[in-house]
Amino acid sequence: MQINHSDEDISKLQTYYFRPHHFLCANGFVGKGYSSDFIRNFAKIVKQLRGPHGDQTKLIATTYTDSICAPCPHKRGNLCKDQEYISALDQRHAVALGWQSGHTYTWYEVKERLKTLSEETFHQICEGCSWKDMGVCLTALQALKASYPS
Repeated sequence: MQINHSDEDISKLQTYYFRPHHFLCANGFVGKGYSSDFIRNFAKIVKQLRGPHGDQTKLIATTYTDSICAPCPHKRGNLCKDQEYISALDQRHAVALGWQSGHTYTWYEVKERLKTLSEETFHQICEGCSWKDMGVCLTALQALKASYPS
């Protein structure tokens, strides 16, 4: 049996762990972050998600620090130094978008769920997030809805 080139490319896709709020963060990532290592790592992940076969990237939901958090200066073991706030943020995202810890989603499935998010719900689930105030996440969500209609 011969494997075509696209099957080989897909098999090379990295699988990542994502906290519930990071599904939305990845959609809005614009190259800013907590440190140069954090930005470099996040950019690498987002490059795959936005790449030719990115929609098939597998993302496993977790309630602990994830693939994005790996080089974060706020990481404390498998938790965040602001764990109480982050847990509440994750819980709001999980409820609003139906993320379940331990479940695997493709980036395509993630985008389909994100498109269902109303602006009102976005503001509720991202309450208190400093990145929300920059406006990039809402702008990216609006662009996602416009580019990929249901």
